[in-house]
Amino acid sequence: MSSIFYIIKEEQKRLLEAQQAYEVAIEREVQGSPQIKHFGRKNYLYLAQRRGEKVAYRYVGNIDNENARKTLESVGRRKEYQALLKGIKMDLKEVKRVLRGQTV
Repeated sequence: MSSIFYIIKEEQKRLLEAQQAYEVAIEREVQGSPQIKHFGRKNYLYLAQRRGEKVAYRYVGNIDNENARKTLESVGRRKEYQALLKGIKMDLKEVKRVLRGQTV
């Protein structure tokens, strides 16, 4: 077999390891979609999460609170990881196609 085959196999291994690492990182971050609700003159942060057919809102705190800032940062990191994971999955699909002998 050619050396290109081994290079592609190494790339597949690297992509699988990266996929697993990003999936673990996504699980560690805060889950849910941030929602800001206005009551009076104050703004409050809630996290919306789907539970079956219903959407449940979890109170985080006042939008100026340190906990709310950390929650928003965590959600931002999770979204970045999800975008990177999507790219890795697309690359893995291409690598598998090449290994099966199909053209890209």
